[in-house]
Amino acid sequence: MPADAARRPARPTAAGPAAVEPRSLLVDARGLWLSGIGRYTREVLARVLRDPRFGRVALLGRPDELHGFLEGLGGETRAEVVPFAHHYYSAAAQLRWRALGARGALAADVGFFPHYDVPLGGPLPPSLVTVHDLAHFRLAGLFPAWKRALAGVVLRRAVSRARRVVTISRFTHDDLAARFPAAARKLEVVAQGVGGDFAARVPSDAALRQAESLAPFLLVVGNRKPHKNLEASLRVLARLRAEQPALRLVAAGKHQAGDEPLSTRARALGLEDAVVDLGGMDDDVLRALYGRAECLLFPSYFEGFGLPLLEAMACGLPVVASNRASIPEAVGDAGLMVDADDWDAMAGAVRSLRAGPLREEMVERGLRRAALLTWDATAARTADLLLEVAGQAPARRHVRTGR
Repeated sequence: MPADAARRPARPTAAGPAAVEPRSLLVDARGLWLSGIGRYTREVLARVLRDPRFGRVALLGRPDELHGFLEGLGGETRAEVVPFAHHYYSAAAQLRWRALGARGALAADVGFFPHYDVPLGGPLPPSLVTVHDLAHFRLAGLFPAWKRALAGVVLRRAVSRARRVVTISRFTHDDLAARFPAAARKLEVVAQGVGGDFAARVPSDAALRQAESLAPFLLVVGNRKPHKNLEASLRVLARLRAEQPALRLVAAGKHQAGDEPLSTRARALGLEDAVVDLGGMDDDVLRALYGRAECLLFPSYFEGFGLPLLEAMACGLPVVASNRASIPEAVGDAGLMVDADDWDAMAGAVRSLRAGPLREEMVERGLRRAALLTWDATAARTADLLLEVAGQAPARRHVRTGR
């Protein structure tokens, strides 16, 4: 775990002379059900809502999504929902921010933005912003020029307005510090994690049957964008099928507009019958896949962190990953890493993880690694930082939500 995330300042006691009034919190929860950002938002928010150091919490986003999320947490919460239907990077969203600010609906002791698309102007509480990666600038070919330019403006404004900025890896921290040297003092690395119950929950019989029906298979988890380097996964499969004809490649992850179907490339390589693209799925099926796969293949060129790596480790699945970007931080010594373009080395790493001492060792290392990097630790440090930011302003007794 990065040293930054390991530091834990003393917390105030719930009662006695050192007790402080609970702080009100404003959260931009528009990305609640996105992939990486969504998982991060849900996991941190679920824990912050149980933290007695916070009072009323205003969640901005789509009411149906937020009410469903809150109901899933069970019990009574201090949260209230502020309708905000506009997604990231839109003029309509900026107008909505201004309208809410004019009504006092953004008033809070502290604001939490799990993504850096913050209001460009108008009132804003003292805030903490999370930057997951600088994909818009590192992967320029994936985004039109106008979107890169807009992202640059928004990022600069977010870093400028925030009291503290969290990055989910040292890689992104260094990337951001190089882009905004004056903001380096605001930055802190708080690594992502995996929930203790993620692997502990037994998959349903239906999910287990589905995973078993696909075996034997290699597993890739993520979207289909070019930087995920799924070409490498197909090339590895082609090499291993020569000696293991029944082997398949199973891809799990949401499809997005503009994605090239994985089947198209598989067909060109004569692998169409050996590739199964399941698209997006719930955690129940994902756990079953992690539990039955030969290994997780993660050949990505670029990641802000690499959450599927930890999920696989927590489920006892060894990983073969590339050595690019933040991936070595997530893997540590608990997986095999090779160059993202060395298909022979990647296939060799998969072979070495067949039943035997090395596989057993990697499984044990992975379980230990997953136990160190947890969502509880992520949320605890994030909550501490939010309270640090809130401590720079007088406490408010409630959040005026407005409509």
